[in-house]
Amino acid sequence: MLAGRYRLLNPLAEGETGAVWLAADEMLRRDVAVKEVRLPPGLDPVRRQEACASALREANLAARLKHPSIVTVHDVVIEHERPWLVMELLSGSSLEETVLRRQPLPVHQAARVGVGILSALAAAHAAGVVHRDVKPSNVFLTRTGRAVLTDFGFAAVEGEETAGRTGHLVGSPNYIAPERLRGERGGPASDLWSLGATLYFAVEGMPPHPAESPVAAIGRVLTDPARPPERAGRLGPLLMRMLAPEAGERPSFEEAARVLQEVALGRPGSEVAVVPAHEPAQESAPPPKANRRRTLVWAAVEVTAVVAVIAATTGVAHFAFGRTAQQGSPRLSEKPGAFTVPLNMCDLVSAADVKRLLPAVQGAGEQTNRGGCQWTSPGIGLEVVPVSDKQWGKSPRQAHELLVNQRNATLPSGQIGWSWSEIRAGARSARTTGPLTVKPAGDEAFGYDLYENRKTGRLEQSHVVLRVDNLVLDVSYTVVDGSKDGPAIQTGAHTAATWVAQTLNKQKARG
Repeated sequence: MLAGRYRLLNPLAEGETGAVWLAADEMLRRDVAVKEVRLPPGLDPVRRQEACASALREANLAARLKHPSIVTVHDVVIEHERPWLVMELLSGSSLEETVLRRQPLPVHQAARVGVGILSALAAAHAAGVVHRDVKPSNVFLTRTGRAVLTDFGFAAVEGEETAGRTGHLVGSPNYIAPERLRGERGGPASDLWSLGATLYFAVEGMPPHPAESPVAAIGRVLTDPARPPERAGRLGPLLMRMLAPEAGERPSFEEAARVLQEVALGRPGSEVAVVPAHEPAQESAPPPKANRRRTLVWAAVEVTAVVAVIAATTGVAHFAFGRTAQQGSPRLSEKPGAFTVPLNMCDLVSAADVKRLLPAVQGAGEQTNRGGCQWTSPGIGLEVVPVSDKQWGKSPRQAHELLVNQRNATLPSGQIGWSWSEIRAGARSARTTGPLTVKPAGDEAFGYDLYENRKTGRLEQSHVVLRVDNLVLDVSYTVVDGSKDGPAIQTGAHTAATWVAQTLNKQKARG
């Protein structure tokens, strides 16, 4: 137990300098991730104090940068003479783990990762913060469709002295811009170079300057051009420009965002070819397989085309990506909607209605760490989750854009892995289909399905993503025991979504 509040449950990841734990926040009754910073034994008091100050600095930086693609830090604790960072719990895997354990990402999915991380970097730069450590292990891919930038421990703040931290420069030389390896402070263009190297790794499965040792990598980054990509396809020209040795030769953030958007959405057009194109390469294989819940939850790397906040010299420009979820663009209010504070999702479906879909259900719904609710019985599960935990108090127009972006991030086909212990569903492979047109539910909606990929090929899980006023929810109905066929599962998901919409509309009417 840390600080009398955070109970460590089990390690999620371990490295040379620390570990990340799944923990329970006993005060707020939610699951969190706790980053343990392990200090070398025998460290002198001054260095120990510096390490604690560095952890506190990282927490302060992350706390001041509010962005859906920047990890949220809740707290920092000094216990057992070392720092512990309490962060939001992200279900998924780092980009590095995803690629090394599975395979390189398809080009359009890597571009979606780029859209999210570029947006996060732009927000940080607008606040005067340069990350300085963008690399595959610091990009986290969640199953809910986010690419999240983590670890601001080496970040530089405008006007802040950086003396004493230069020793950290050569932690991952394959992803450090040449000017920083030469001893310069670096700036936004350095982060852009590192993002280019990270996306290169995502599609190629190796860094742009492969070498046998860190020292050799430094030499290659400083003297050699990047290895021409073979799998990057339409993303290749942009990556080579992002990896230009001189900062002035790299594209602007606005240009990079535009190209990444076009590639992510698969839009043809000459505007994508911002430099003379290399010989087109084969697109990568299908999306990497992924596991679904708790430590078995892996991203299918279908990253939402988020609203990119790009810092420009004249201010901050906002780029909304996506297409409408239905024909036409509805005229929606820009004022805050009806739902201003988080709701208890377990109240959105009555116990009697749950019994109709899960006859063997026992007890009430159980709240999830994503702010949703799940009802389970052997072989069958129902879940309602908010698509974003930051939509409360937003406008119906913003909710519409969120739903559109979710729809754009849903691929027509792909493979993921998932498990759900509460309904006795072990690790399994699934084939996804979507986005699908569904009957009306709420103000607007779309669907997507998961089919069992190994044996029967039957549909096991159906989703309906719907909007009511300023709230967007994902309602899913899962049947893995074979008791229902595909149409019945789809009908179950849509029926549950209709119940949820009716309850929300009643709450809205009551004010």
